[in-house]
Amino acid sequence: MYTIYQVKNGDTLASVASNFGISAEDLSNLNGIMVGSILTPGDFIVVPQVKVENPYFREYVVKKGDNIYEIARSNNVNPSQLLRLNGLNDTDIIYPGQKIMLPRNEVMFYITSDDDTFSDLTKFFKASANDIVRQNGTIYLTNDQLIVYKK
Repeated sequence: MYTIYQVKNGDTLASVASNFGISAEDLSNLNGIMVGSILTPGDFIVVPQVKVENPYFREYVVKKGDNIYEIARSNNVNPSQLLRLNGLNDTDIIYPGQKIMLPRNEVMFYITSDDDTFSDLTKFFKASANDIVRQNGTIYLTNDQLIVYKK
């Protein structure tokens, strides 16, 4: 997939190529311009569309016959937490083609409730408070805060 990029002041073919994870030569071939060409601010060039993967979650496409409880069981996830992660209630129906989030391998997640404590998190993740904070930044322990931990 490709997208159109508008050249900004100070952009070079090499800097734009680097930002999109390709070589300057590939970018020049894609646009039919020479490697040493000067880019003019305001011009448009074709660049590859960058897909940034989430380090903690992956997308799962629901198949015919799937249900949230079997998906949770086969992925070692608490069904209630999986429902909350995806903004679903236990009475909601999932449909083939629907996309839901699942944790990647070695990733645990927890969605907080109002009465949770940091002690609850350290016990759940079997990790130190420092490790949990390092991976999440600020933790407020308010209702519905997503906390992740990658082993």
